[in-house]
This record gives sequence, structure tokens and C-alpha cells, in this order.
Amino acid sequence: MYDLLIRDATVYGRGEHLDVAVSEGVIREVAPGIQAAARREIQASSQLVTPGFVDSHMHLDKVLVTGKSESKTLDEAIRNFTEYCRSLPEGSYQEDILTRARQVVRKAVQAGSTTLRTHVNIEASTGLSGIEALNALREELKDHVDILITSLPNFFDGPEAQKKRLELVDYACRNHMIDFIGGAPHSHDNWAEITEQLFELAARHQMPLDLHVDESDAPHVDNFEQVADLTLKYGMEGRVSCGHVTALNAVDDDTAARVIAKAKKADLHIITLPSCNLYLMGRSDRQPIRRGVTRIREFLEAGVNISYASDNIRDPFRPLGNGDMLEEGLLTAQVAQMVVPSDLETIFRMGTMNPARGVGLSGYGTDPGCRADLVILDAPSVPEALLSQCDRVAVIKNGRVVAGNRTCSYSAF
Repeated sequence: MYDLLIRDATVYGRGEHLDVAVSEGVIREVAPGIQAAARREIQASSQLVTPGFVDSHMHLDKVLVTGKSESKTLDEAIRNFTEYCRSLPEGSYQEDILTRARQVVRKAVQAGSTTLRTHVNIEASTGLSGIEALNALREELKDHVDILITSLPNFFDGPEAQKKRLELVDYACRNHMIDFIGGAPHSHDNWAEITEQLFELAARHQMPLDLHVDESDAPHVDNFEQVADLTLKYGMEGRVSCGHVTALNAVDDDTAARVIAKAKKADLHIITLPSCNLYLMGRSDRQPIRRGVTRIREFLEAGVNISYASDNIRDPFRPLGNGDMLEEGLLTAQVAQMVVPSDLETIFRMGTMNPARGVGLSGYGTDPGCRADLVILDAPSVPEALLSQCDRVAVIKNGRVVAGNRTCSYSAF
């Protein structure tokens, strides 16, 4: 007796007209016409069964923040979010995060995500409160979605304060409050020193890194190159993620090729955030205005693991977004000019298999032995799923259906 049996599915990476049998949260069998009973059966009728989406770069502590001031640049967004935090009544910050983040996580799961990785700010005024709130939320929702936490310390207020913020990250590491050490060193004057300190901390605690890197229009990628060099120096190949890297668009092709080759050697994981970077980057450009998205094709051609993710959702940094990885995938395909069927297959991997590798998931996929984190898409193929933005018929976490959605349409002809 299986716990769940999905009948007559098109299974991602395996073929058509297959059954998927699940017990104890694990895929046990993938084969045509499985002769067995199950506590629950789903007739897929050739619908596509894929691994759940992995949204590897979010900011759940910022979602749904509406401040008094509009943000039209990255610097304005940082200031406006800081002002929002300061405006909250004393003692209400954690509950405010929980209320907002819970809403967005629910939408993300309904859209097919089974694993989320979020950056969480460490501010002078709030300390580890945001990280504590997200730890509470991931415990609350552990049966529905995996939430991974990256520290995002704010280093804008001088060396002494920077030291205190690093001490808070160290404390979070020692108390198992975070899964990745993060930061945005490139945005500070002493970026090289901060980057080295974050690597030293990661090496001390044997923790992976998940960094914001060269998120700017400036014509240099010095921080990105430093991250590649330090990854090799500290022997952290395959354990460092770099988000954004938009400055690659501002350097010449030879420089880009040289640094991308270093990224390949260091086995860096790249995360492109097209929806947010389209909104924030290139603001000072006159025509032609840059897209503000990193060199997706060049990374793919070099064999570098690259993913896309949703980034900010309806906050001062981006007033758009639904936490929907199929939606983000279609936008990524258009921005990267990758819309023929074979390209759409690549884009889909950038929202599933690639980020799973980037965040270190084991047992991910549709093979027997993989954990049953799956989504049933109301489409016959990956390209059609992206193009039609199809319904997520069922979202399955650890073998249990946790969400789904259906669109009701009507036409007189």
C-alpha cells in the first residue's frame, strides 16, 4: 500500500504514461501501470510531473512592505526599508515579518515551490530579530515547505558597527540559526575587507556562502573576481552562490570571459534576478538602456551553474511579483531571448535542477529514491507549461499534497 500514486503522468526527465508511487515521503517506483493500491490516487492524464521549484534568492523579511515614500533607485529602496523598520511600534518587528512572510510563502507554495532560500537583514536597530522570526516561520511551515536562511548583515555604519554585525553572524552560526552566510560587500567602501571576513567566518564554521555580488551598473567586477579567488583559496568550490552580478553587463567581453572562466574553475553558483534587476538597474542610462541582467547565455555556455529566482516581492526594492517561479521563468526566457523549445527546457532547469544543486539539496528529482517534492503542471510539456503559465494542479511536499490551484475559464465560442 503506497501513500500516494500518480497515474498516467508525463514525468520530467523520464517519459510519458508513467505512474509515480510514493511512500514515507520518498518516490519508490516510476513505471507504467503500477499494480498497487494507494491511500490517495491522482489521475494525471498525461499532465507533467516535475520536481518542485526551488526559489533560491528571496527576501521574506521585506515582502509586502509599503512605506510612505516611493522607491525608484536601489539606494532609495534601502533607505525606505530602514525607515519602515524604524516606524514600527517597539516589540512588533518579528510579528510584522511573520504576518507578511507567511502570506508570500503561501502564494509561493501554491505556485509550486517546495524549497525557498531567503536572505534576512541584520540591522543595527533589529539585530537578529528578523532571523529569529524566519526560524519560527520555517518551524511552523516545515511540513509544507523547506525554508533556508541566509544572513544579510548591514555594514553601512562604520568599522566598529561592522565588527558587531559580524559577531551577530558568528552567534547565528554557532546557534544553528542560519544555513548560509551572506552579505552585500560590494556596496561598501571596504568591500574587499568585508568579503575576506565573510569567507574567514564561513571557513571557521564550515558554512556555505550566499552573497550579493556586484549588483551595480559600474564597469568593473572586482568583487566577483575576488569571490572566485577566495573560493579557490579557502577550498570552497561548489559552496558559494553569487546573486545578481549585473555589473558583468558593463564590462568588455574579454574581461567578462576571463572572470566567467574563473567562476567555472571555482564552481560558483550564479543566481540571476531579472524581474528585480530590470526594475532597478540602468536607471542612469540614456538610450540604449541596458537590461540590467547578468550574462545568462555566457554562463550557460561556460558550463557555470546558473539559476533564476524571484528576489524582492512587493516591497520598496520592487513593487511587483507573486513568488511564482513559472512566472519568473517566462520573464527570464524573454529577457535572455531564450524562447525556442530547447531554450525553454534550459530555463526550466534554471528554476528546478540548477538551484537545487546551488542550495545543496540531496535526493532531488523524479527518480526512485528521491524525496517526493513534486508539482503536477496542467501542461503536456515544459515549454507549454512556461508559455501557458499553466495551473499547478497539485503541489506535493514529502509525499503529501499541500497546495494546488485551478483557473476557471468560460467562453461563448
